[in-house]
Formats: sequence, structure tokens, C-alpha cells
Amino acid sequence: MMRRAAIGLSALLTSWVWRLTAGCLALSSALGQLPGTDPTQHPRQFIAHRGVHLRSTLAGENSLEAIRYARRAGFSAIEMDVRLTADGRLVVMHDETLNRTCLNADGSKLEKAVPVALVPFAELRTKYVLKADAQHDRVPIPTLKEYLQECNRQGLLPFIEPKLYDASGDHYRDIIHLADGAMGRGNYVITSNNAANRVIRAIGIKDVRLMGILYQTTFEEIAGLGNTIMAISTSRFTTAEFASHAARANALGIPIESHADDYRRFAVIDTHSVDYVSTDLLAPDLTRNTAILAQHNRWDDFRCNGQREDGILKLPTHESLRLRNDLQQVAFGGVYLDLEMKGGCKVRLGNQEFSLDHPGMKRCRYQLLIYNTAPAFEIIATRSCDIRSISLTVATF
Repeated sequence: MMRRAAIGLSALLTSWVWRLTAGCLALSSALGQLPGTDPTQHPRQFIAHRGVHLRSTLAGENSLEAIRYARRAGFSAIEMDVRLTADGRLVVMHDETLNRTCLNADGSKLEKAVPVALVPFAELRTKYVLKADAQHDRVPIPTLKEYLQECNRQGLLPFIEPKLYDASGDHYRDIIHLADGAMGRGNYVITSNNAANRVIRAIGIKDVRLMGILYQTTFEEIAGLGNTIMAISTSRFTTAEFASHAARANALGIPIESHADDYRRFAVIDTHSVDYVSTDLLAPDLTRNTAILAQHNRWDDFRCNGQREDGILKLPTHESLRLRNDLQQVAFGGVYLDLEMKGGCKVRLGNQEFSLDHPGMKRCRYQLLIYNTAPAFEIIATRSCDIRSISLTVATF
């Protein structure tokens, strides 16, 4: 778990050391830590939800290539979903049907519903491919064994979600046996809507870590299963409820997971001790070895019509702040915003827009994956907006 302390712009400028590496900047820290981290606490881990696929554009959802992109980006864990084919093979697929994530092998769209459970494995592998922008990334659906072996090669912790309920427990035994062979006992997590978790514990499997989803059951049930991770939703609970559940889990030493793909949800997570952040769209935290394309944290890096007073930039309503020079196109990377402000504004970062409205000075951070684009950035004041410090970092993975 980790807690983040506010760091002023002067500390940010003096604590980072930059070195030129292959046309980029590799980030290291003279103080032995990155801005926004506490070295006395364990860093949070980012889970690539169904791999890094960016909604089946960069790679196919739950594909082997999506695992490799997750590793490149700096994720430490990955979530996948398991289903059975008509002839009982374990494959990695989220939906009941292939239609959302797959194409016919010739690249054409599936016209009729194709349930995974009705397709034999050989047919699944030859007639269908996973959707992706590039034709060479449209690959067959992987088996669970292939997927876990790739997780092992890439050094990623798998979160395995069985999509089928089996009261006998045989289905879960099969998954666990395969995961033991590919990863080794203790090197993976089984996650479910709690129904599978109950069965796994009831059949006597106690040493496999489980993740339980809190809004679908009680705190006591998940804690009572032992050796668990508590999934606490930022959308199903109010901010106050999230804080209460998180504090309770922290006190009991139960690791916490939460999912975020937008600023509102990430902001809740970023102010609490959350161990695992699951995401489809967020960029993982910067590391010392991240290749930095650009880093802007001086006022003269930006164009605006506001007034500087006592080290604070004051933006009247409707005034905007943006970079003086356009950001360069990035094939695959991340864009990171670290802002200390009060007042009201709308922020455009990457392909997302979000609003900030704070009566007092507050540190606001956000970080997004980017793919084959120049990362957009702009702040537009919706009412008087005071900015004390700003840092915009673009990384390539």
C-alpha cells in the first residue's frame, strides 16, 4: 500500500535526474523515489484489464499480444476471463459470444451470434480471430494454458476469472491445476462474483488467493474466506463508503483492488491506500526506467492569457492554458498530468475530458495510455481558476 505526499514544483525540478537514452529521457531520482511516492510503503500495482488492447485497437482483447503490451507499459498484473468450448477446452474469452471481440478469419464481421460454448476448439481456432486495427494483430483466441505461460514469460501476476459457475468445483479444480503448472501455486489470483470463491473454499482449497467483489456480497464474507483481496468499486459506493471500506480493509491487512478508466474514479483511488488498480485505459505509474519523450513543468512551456501573482497563475473564466508547441505523435505510450489548482476548469487530456472544481488548492493527477496519436492537452477555466504548479509528462513504452 502507498500514500502520496504533495510535492511542490521546485522539489519536482530538483529531485529528478535526466539522462539521454536512445533519443528519449530515462527518469531516475536523486532521492531514491519518484514524485508522488512514499518509499516506506509498498507501491500500488496496475492490472491490465484483459491485457492492454485499448478496446480492441492496439491488440485483441485477451490476446497474447495484449499481455506483451502490458509488460512494455509497466503493468505488473493482468486480468483474464475463462470459458469452455463445446468440447471442454479452457480458452480466454470474456463474453458468452464471440461477436463483440472477434471477426471471421477473413476479417469480415460476424453476422450471427456465435456462443463460445457451442463451438468446438478446432473450429474456434481456425474460423475466428480477435479484433485489432492491424491485420497482423488479428490472432486466434488463446487457450488458458497459452495465456498463463505468456504471463509467466512476461513476469505478470494473473488474475483469473472463471465465467462459468460449477457447484461441484471440478471446473475450478481444472483451472487451478492448469495455473499451478504454468505459474506455480501462489503466483496467481482467482477472482469471481464470489460464487466461485465459496465453492473453492468449500472443496478445501485454502492456499489459493481469491479476490471477492464487495458490492455483490458482504465485507465479512470476503474477509472470512481468508487469503483474499477485496475489490471495492468506486462506482457502486459513494466516496464516503469507499473510504470506510478501504480503511477497514487496511486495518485488517486485506489488500484492496479497484477499477478506474476515468478521472473521477481514479481520483478516489489516488487518495487512498489501494494495492491494485485495474484498468483498460489508464497508464501505470512512471518508473525510473520509463523512457520520457517530453516533460513540461515551467510556465513558459505553456501558452495562456492569465496573470501571474505570487507564483500562482490566475485564469479568468473562459481563459485557457495549453502547450506552446504541439506534442509529438506517440505510437504507444502514456501521458501524465500533475496539477495543483483551485477553482473550476475543464481539462482535455488525451482523448478524455473531465471537470475539476475545488474551493481550496488541491493536487490533481491523471494518467492515460495513448496509441498512435499526438496527446492533446488543454485547460479551460469554467470559473476563476488558480494554478500553483503543473507538470505534463509524455512517455513512450
